[in-house]
Amino acid sequence: MAALAPPTGYTPIVAFTLCPPGGIFFQVSMYMLDVVNDVVQIGTFIVNKHWWFAGFMVLFIVLSLGVTFISIVEGSKFNTFAPLHEIRLSLKRGVATESFNIVFHIERLIEAPSTGLIGPYGASLLPLSPLQACSALYGLLSSAKVMAEGRLAMEVLNGTNAEPYAFKAVRPVKAALFTAWYFCAFAGELAAFAVVSATLHPCATLLGYILGAAADGVAALWGGLPAVKALGTTALSMVAVPCAMAGTQTKSFFGSKDPPGPGAIPATFILVRFFTWAALCCLDLPQGLLPVGSLGRPMGRKVLRQNFLEPVAACQEALACLSSHTGVSFNAEANTTSIFIREEVGFGPCRWPAAGELNTASTIFNSCLLFLAVVLVPVHMCLITAMLFLNPTYAFQVDNVELREEVKKKSREISKFAAQNEQAAGEHTELSPLPT
Repeated sequence: MAALAPPTGYTPIVAFTLCPPGGIFFQVSMYMLDVVNDVVQIGTFIVNKHWWFAGFMVLFIVLSLGVTFISIVEGSKFNTFAPLHEIRLSLKRGVATESFNIVFHIERLIEAPSTGLIGPYGASLLPLSPLQACSALYGLLSSAKVMAEGRLAMEVLNGTNAEPYAFKAVRPVKAALFTAWYFCAFAGELAAFAVVSATLHPCATLLGYILGAAADGVAALWGGLPAVKALGTTALSMVAVPCAMAGTQTKSFFGSKDPPGPGAIPATFILVRFFTWAALCCLDLPQGLLPVGSLGRPMGRKVLRQNFLEPVAACQEALACLSSHTGVSFNAEANTTSIFIREEVGFGPCRWPAAGELNTASTIFNSCLLFLAVVLVPVHMCLITAMLFLNPTYAFQVDNVELREEVKKKSREISKFAAQNEQAAGEHTELSPLPT
């Protein structure tokens, strides 16, 4: 049977592509790498006897894997845990099966936000080896990527009841820009959480997310939802932390009545939350926030300087020293460029950066956290402000009916394409001779 042509704009699932790296096996490999990296971070906390951090990460990872196992079994046609079968079926269909998609939906909802918050914050308090620092930084960026994909999936699912690949087939550039925006937003958010929690206290940052969830409930109440259901919106945002971070009603493409309400309310609170965190970190709080337990420890500008500003200064000094002792030569005849160190042995007077009691790996890691927070959070805030003024869907959930119908139509085409491929594969299997 001749191969079926895919719908316009849709790229069927393949086993593997090299350039750019992709395919279903690459996707599964990255998922497994995330789990392995989480185990490395747990090991870091156990070695340093930070049992609470290790316990919370184990809890959320086991919860994520457990829900994934149950969901695959329930979604399977044979009520069994058969991930390899789902992969083979997805390749035959050219479209991911429902059970295969559920795995990544759960990762976006449970594993990525929890480990992305706990891992970098805990690592900022520890003496790290280079491997542990790389693991923590990779965990932050990987979680941000997964959460950005989840944000796009949530908006498309709530707006059109379709999968994100249908929207990507219709608006590939907008989908790519949206994902890039929220990758930067969540990377900055996770880094800011680590910096602010280490400078102040985790209660300060978690309170910000709780109030963000409350802002979602206020917006739903403003939109006409009964008070009980508005409280349900708040509770859902508290469980789904990315919604508390970025707002539930702040939709970019599709207005939705689930939940209703203007996105301007949670968006405004996001700006207020970042300004409040920055102001508190700049205050000198030798007695902490409250004379209760760890809330009474020294906080504020002094802690920020010791844990983050001094490491950044040490890294800047090391880079400046290295650049002053590094030269570049260009050979016009051979058309080659070479970089060389002016000292014959080693780096001369230059040394790896270290600040205070922090070793080199911790100094570089904490500097990266502050860099991500200081650079990406203001960019995110500028984009939020622009969206409030330029995008009525983002500010007031004004619906885009034409785009909604276009995505729904494309989703039906892709579903039909998958069903035809699955039927063709089944017919081929039935006609194939049994092995002897």
